[in-house]
Amino acid sequence: MANEHKPSTTSEALRAAGDQRLADDVQGLEVMAAEVDRKLGRTTASLAERLIFGPCPTSHELSEGGRIARQIDSGNLHPIVVEALSVLSEGTAFDDDGKISDHMRARLVPHKAHAFTVPKEFGGAGESYSNLAVVLEQLSANGLGCLAVELSGQLTIGAGSLLGYGSSEQRSRYLPDLANGRLMGFALTEVGVGVNAKKIQAYVEEQEDGSFRLFADGPRNKLWITSARHGGLLGLVARIGRTSKKLGLFVIEVPDQDIQDRDYSFWLKPSGVDAFKQNYNSRIHFHNYPVAADARIPGDGVEVLFYCLRLGRCMLAAMTAGYQKMLAHDSADFARNRESLGGIVARHELPRLAITEILGNSLQSYALSHLSIAQDRAGVDLAGLRDLTKSASAENSVRSMILAEHVMGGRAFTKGHRVNDSRVNLNLMGIVEGEDNMIRMGMVRDLTSKFSNKYLSDLLEVMAHQRGADGPLRLRGSDILFSPLRVLKLAFGLVSKPAFWVFLGWLTVNAIKDLLQFVSEPFAGHPNTTNLTSERRGLAGYCFRKLRHMKWRYLYITLIYQLELTKAQMPLVRMGQEIEVLVSALAMIFHYQDGSSDEQDVSTFKVRQLVAQFKNLRHSSPIHEMDRDRALAERVGTRVLGGEMSCFDRVQPADMPIDWRIEDHA
Repeated sequence: MANEHKPSTTSEALRAAGDQRLADDVQGLEVMAAEVDRKLGRTTASLAERLIFGPCPTSHELSEGGRIARQIDSGNLHPIVVEALSVLSEGTAFDDDGKISDHMRARLVPHKAHAFTVPKEFGGAGESYSNLAVVLEQLSANGLGCLAVELSGQLTIGAGSLLGYGSSEQRSRYLPDLANGRLMGFALTEVGVGVNAKKIQAYVEEQEDGSFRLFADGPRNKLWITSARHGGLLGLVARIGRTSKKLGLFVIEVPDQDIQDRDYSFWLKPSGVDAFKQNYNSRIHFHNYPVAADARIPGDGVEVLFYCLRLGRCMLAAMTAGYQKMLAHDSADFARNRESLGGIVARHELPRLAITEILGNSLQSYALSHLSIAQDRAGVDLAGLRDLTKSASAENSVRSMILAEHVMGGRAFTKGHRVNDSRVNLNLMGIVEGEDNMIRMGMVRDLTSKFSNKYLSDLLEVMAHQRGADGPLRLRGSDILFSPLRVLKLAFGLVSKPAFWVFLGWLTVNAIKDLLQFVSEPFAGHPNTTNLTSERRGLAGYCFRKLRHMKWRYLYITLIYQLELTKAQMPLVRMGQEIEVLVSALAMIFHYQDGSSDEQDVSTFKVRQLVAQFKNLRHSSPIHEMDRDRALAERVGTRVLGGEMSCFDRVQPADMPIDWRIEDHA
């Protein structure tokens, strides 16, 4: 059960450092993640974790995503994409308000696009998520990223919540509607608390007959809810009681029109966000709204979200792969036809480099997407991999947009051009389904949690109990000089713990193992690289080696920061970035080892870029210099918090577009 979950080293360290509120939030999220793992029955450690702590994944496992993708992708457009492009060419893909038209959805009903991964027994197409990733990439590459967004949300956090947690009756009632093009959104985000899942303020009050009354009014309004429209469906997260800590998930049949009754009210309107304009993106109000007893989906709302996001992040990567392929194509088309100084643009090296990098970014996102889906299909824990798949793809998208603008110049900003229309969407990918740097920090904690809980938690607990005036003791030179008795007491406490000797044994065994591999690999090479070309073998061996060294990197950071590591965000983000680029490089090497000649060239180019990026990350800012940056940021942040920044003296304040502090029950 959830309450049996042992607190992690992170939450316990936060508690020891006196940050009770953050510790509770972190532990709550960890419990939900553990419940999802239990539900999925994951028994194999994540690929990213094994690359660091061992045993190393095989080359077959690393290349499985590529093999599956090649089997699915015949080289032709999927029938769903063909039909959608036909509607687009007819000029009927969008309504007068610029939204995807119901005519488009109706034309896709025979292909069951909106129930593509829903089992056939519920009226769906019963297709795999690997197939869905291919469809989403093709739609995005051909200027229909908005439809890819709609289908992705519909099938991961929409249908996914019902398939994962819905009752048999709920599945039978609602899933066939999706096959007919009915939209389903997931209503988590709120005006007041944003995406902070543990702080949701919307709530229901249970009635005597078992039904509920829903309150999502004022700051509790649901906001930025994609695919939420009148007449659609919603999976809505709310507290079970206004002050309860328990969160529930409810299927809401959205009324066809706004309601202002004597007893209750409901309205739905555009959120006003300047992205995904061709999709429905809404702000929703419920006050004392009646909800049937059987509308509740069995399961905690945040747990359901975690369950769905594992594949949502894979689909986001597939979409960005398509978006970036479109950017590369349109940049290349411009460069081939536009005369410039000295001839056409495509004759020059810099535009060629830009187009190659955009294509490399696209292939990276595609490889990560299919590797993650293949891992999920094989029953492997996606911890770390699902996160870096999203963060790498989202960040690359912005870089690719900038490169396309540099090739195309002002023409990339032409109103109505698909490159221009994609700009805001791609910029938003960095915060959709989690802000990238927060995801990277979470990734590092996920990948190191088993190791920390097994080998370090008991030792950190000893340190936590040795408190001084400034909090838990840190073993630093100044402590040894000014508090020798406390340090001796702490040292005795550490060595008297059996965990210390277990940890020492781990250190010895792994140091010897890594030393032997370091000596043997220059002669024999890494066993996973035997089927690769010479250059790719060298690049892969480098990535394997550096990922194996990440465990020592983590121990070094832990030694430097000890219990304060929970608040040292910059080092954790940096380590997350390092893991991200190395795993991405391996994903590309193995995904495209049997690819076409242009895929081979582009992927090798991108892998070389990633290795160079890793080297730059590792050497650009050592820990002691990073701490200087942290100290400067701390001083500036304190002034900002206190409203004492002279830089802002001549800047007039402006109201926020949506004021989360206003209590509006209208």
